[in-house]
Amino acid sequence: KGKHFNLTEAGELLYRNATKMINLIEETTDMMDDFKQSKRGTLRVGASHAPIYSILPSTFKNYMHEHPNIDINLMVDTAPVIIDQVKNRKIDIAVIAEKGFNESELQVKRLHDNPLVLAMDKRHPLAQHNQCTIEDINNYRFIIHNGGSTRDSINEWRKKNFINLDVHMETNSISSILATIKDSNYLSLVSENAIRHHSNIISKQLPNAPTTSYISLVYRNDRHLTTIIQDFITLIYNTK
Repeated sequence: KGKHFNLTEAGELLYRNATKMINLIEETTDMMDDFKQSKRGTLRVGASHAPIYSILPSTFKNYMHEHPNIDINLMVDTAPVIIDQVKNRKIDIAVIAEKGFNESELQVKRLHDNPLVLAMDKRHPLAQHNQCTIEDINNYRFIIHNGGSTRDSINEWRKKNFINLDVHMETNSISSILATIKDSNYLSLVSENAIRHHSNIISKQLPNAPTTSYISLVYRNDRHLTTIIQDFITLIYNTK
């Protein structure tokens, strides 16, 4: 009791491979249950923050209506975390914002563009501007995301335009960002899809914007696409 052990290199390798085997067994068991129970079971979905505020709510609503006997287990985190979960077979399929990544064991299906935009309250002093310049933007303080593909786009834009933003708060919660800039003079940089259903928040195109990201479906190349997963993919494409 109270003692700690460090695995040898061989032990680490055995542990990693054993974990993969256990996850594969669980995945196979879920597939067999899907076939035996006539479309009863659980769909494990991973998502980064942008699709949670755009296409996923409608997709989930329609999916649950059409498949009342299937439960949805949703995990929301940054895109890198979700990608790892897909690779390790912890989730069946993911919908994430991404700008391109090299993972040979994963299949990526891009759904639509997801550009970085300047977000503000609809009564913000810049709201009436047709276009916002870098000089305009530098007059205000920012609330920004601290991780994931959104932060990658922010960093790319800052570097590309030699901008040192006046950042007052950083968070991994899009909800917190949008709630904080509402009824204030704060600005934020968020993906366009993240503000789709927020009537009090408007967006402006960024000057000299960074490379566009995408909302994409991600799953393992060797993942058997059961009827449960295929129906979800079909609804995603119909929703977009």
